[in-house]
Amino acid sequence: MRGIGRILPLAAGLMLLTACGEAAEPVQEALEFRTALLSADACAFTAQVTADMGERVYEFTLDCGYDPETNGAALTVTAPEAIAGIAATVDGEASSVAFDGVALELGTLAGGRLAPLELPQVLGEAWAYGYVESQAREGDGWLVTYRSGYDDEELLVLTAFDGGMVPLRAEVYADGVLALSAELADFSAA
Repeated sequence: MRGIGRILPLAAGLMLLTACGEAAEPVQEALEFRTALLSADACAFTAQVTADMGERVYEFTLDCGYDPETNGAALTVTAPEAIAGIAATVDGEASSVAFDGVALELGTLAGGRLAPLELPQVLGEAWAYGYVESQAREGDGWLVTYRSGYDDEELLVLTAFDGGMVPLRAEVYADGVLALSAELADFSAA
């Protein structure tokens, strides 16, 4: 991923600077993005997802929707063609998958705490409700680090935004290990 892999060391450095009493970069843009997302009925985006399962890496494309009011997400797999059309809903606590004669078993990540098709809900929840840990400049845009969940359930969600705070890329880490990454496109919130 272009530059986003540098975020984890950068986020750790920013935390150290904050702990030493120096002010980290402000997170104003990330908070403004959150405000816009929470005032919208929903957001939609396309995600080209890579799920590293250890022994195998899966790649697929999703059309995603996230509802900040219910903290729920809906998605449809659009690629690869062999699994296109599979639809799922995730509400943060339960999920359902609908398909026509196709079984999709990707397994779980992070010791069973995360499934690849949960990505839209994980991203939406981090953007809407996660702790904004840091924000740093990347070219004309921003790299924002979010923490979601607590203790053993905590996920670190790194998102690269363009200068207008449109999400472009994201990575999800569990226990310091990259679990999911995605190139994001066609983001809209209404």
